Amino acid sequence: MVKNINTIKLIILISILIILIFSFTKTNSYANITQESNTADIIASKIEAGVKVYAYRLTTVNYDYLANQPISPPYEWVENVKKWLEISYPEYVDTEKFAEKVKNHDTSKKFYSELISKIKDETIKLTPLEKEVSGEAQYPVTNQNLTGSVTFENLEMGTYLILIENGYRVYLPSIVNLTPEFNEETKEWELNNQQVLIKSTNPQIKKMVTNDTLQKDNYSTKDIISFTIEADIPTYLNSSISNDYFISDKLSNGLILDNKSIKVYGKKENSPKEELKEQIDFILTTESAHRPNSENIPVDFCIEFIYSQINQFDKIIVEYNASLAKNNSTIIGGAGNINKAYMDYSNNPYEQNSMQSQESGDIKVYTYGIEILKIDKISQEPLKGAEFEISLNNEKLYFIKSDDGKYYQASKEDVGATQTLIVDDNGNLIIYGLDSGEYRLTETKAPTGYNKATNSVPITLSDNDCNGVLDNSQVTTGIVKISFPNSQNFQMPVTGGIGTLMFIISGIIFISIGLVLLSILIKNIILENT
Repeated sequence: MVKNINTIKLIILISILIILIFSFTKTNSYANITQESNTADIIASKIEAGVKVYAYRLTTVNYDYLANQPISPPYEWVENVKKWLEISYPEYVDTEKFAEKVKNHDTSKKFYSELISKIKDETIKLTPLEKEVSGEAQYPVTNQNLTGSVTFENLEMGTYLILIENGYRVYLPSIVNLTPEFNEETKEWELNNQQVLIKSTNPQIKKMVTNDTLQKDNYSTKDIISFTIEADIPTYLNSSISNDYFISDKLSNGLILDNKSIKVYGKKENSPKEELKEQIDFILTTESAHRPNSENIPVDFCIEFIYSQINQFDKIIVEYNASLAKNNSTIIGGAGNINKAYMDYSNNPYEQNSMQSQESGDIKVYTYGIEILKIDKISQEPLKGAEFEISLNNEKLYFIKSDDGKYYQASKEDVGATQTLIVDDNGNLIIYGLDSGEYRLTETKAPTGYNKATNSVPITLSDNDCNGVLDNSQVTTGIVKISFPNSQNFQMPVTGGIGTLMFIISGIIFISIGLVLLSILIKNIILENT
């Protein structure tokens, strides 16, 4: 009898250890096993609100209530699981032999993984118990707010598979045993409730706008803007029916994607990133790209990953460049040029076409502007025909003309780039697409009939709050507005004024001096002739 009991205890211990994903369990409330008290509870916790939890019974327990002890074999497969095993794993039909054969974790993982896939595709027909956690799933789901739990009450003894669906997290299957445990103190078999802490992966995505050395959010329309996307890779078992994983990106109309700059990397924790290969590790779509969800939302690019090629990594990193458009599609100032990254992934690995989505949130790129009104200094009326240059750090900048009197900053190499900025017929000069900095505005040609300004005008564009609103701007658009006056040609004093009087006095003095000199000259001539 002792030998039989030890064998049974060994088998039960092995069955408890054979779990697909190791879960921490603890027991609470116990009772002697009788025909009236042969059930217990499974409490599944560390799950998010709104998810559905399923419990599938895989085995039954053989128990002698008169002798108050398990019967060998201590457990048996439920009928439909047994039928599948007879075809696929005949050596596992005998539960005692099964316990011996799957001591190795990899072996048990492979077996249970395939078993779950057959249950989900209904090759093995089992009717689960179903519970739903109250509330709605909310993103992001952190460990701190992972407080949902469900209780399956009064379950008959046996082995249960716990699957969780419909969350932002990807939940790993758990095997829980409601089996008799021998109490060494009381020397009796007892049945305890089981609490299982569900394991899950929490894929998240974030996006940053960066340059080589720092993170920033303001640029000019001549700059190359570097973006980085970082996304966690969900954990799927090899037998998962669905392991789809996509990353996509949507830029606003004011941002232009450089398709050729897209680079994709895989990264393990504490290891350098490794560049992935297109068509081998992932498939990149840029033309007419859409997110792989029911709304089919257009994006600038979408990357579909081949999971078997990337599952050795922890994260995916996507890097690419973009630039601000040199036209009206670029937003100037506070509203910003919005871009966002998305991650779409299978959240129910054993359900075909299951999909959950997460997003990086809005990433904004800001650029600024200067609006100049050229006016007559006296009348304040607008003037046309003036020309300007603008410089930053003593370097003259280049611009592309988008309309009369309207320019966007450009590179010297851009077609049509010019340093000459011409005011339109209404006296307006609009200079857009500027980064923050200390600028100097210099008039190079005044309106016809007016004097050219001799001094440059300093203009500071500063956004200390990184919100697209300039510190020295009176408006919320990130645009500094100034008036630039000109005076006309030399202004002669009117008749009768002090200026005329001075000229008259000066004339009289010069005439008087001339008369005196003439008188002296005549007198000298007369003396010489006498």
